[in-house]
Amino acid sequence: MKTIIMLSLAVSALVLSSCNKHRTPTYEVGQEAFGGIVIKLDASGEHGVVVAKADQVTISTGNNYSESAAIVNMYSEGGPGWRIPSKEELLAIYSMKASLGTFQPWHYWSSTKNGSKNFTVHFGTGSSNCYCNGNANFCSRAVKDF
Repeated sequence: MKTIIMLSLAVSALVLSSCNKHRTPTYEVGQEAFGGIVIKLDASGEHGVVVAKADQVTISTGNNYSESAAIVNMYSEGGPGWRIPSKEELLAIYSMKASLGTFQPWHYWSSTKNGSKNFTVHFGTGSSNCYCNGNANFCSRAVKDF
């Protein structure tokens, strides 16, 4: 009888510990994770997009689109996978900017193109109907999927 009880306890402990190992953590918008701050989630709360806590390219270092993309792609806080945000992601960042740290009062690049021009948002005025030539010198803040 003692052997059966011990075996039952061992099996129960094994089942409980294996259940906890496979549980994927969930996140909330605004939470720090993966080296950034969560700005977008899927329905499960397990996957989404984080934005870096600081700019990779500022007004003082303003770079054209290609240079900015290279700088952003080399960013490594919280691991690899950083990129310039899409139009939708950049608009989400702008709408949450008060809770995401300091932003430059200047244009920020997005990866969304219209022909040879990239969509930008001016974080000082909020102007978001600008598709600008990739040779302009604007700011960049990285995002990555998780």
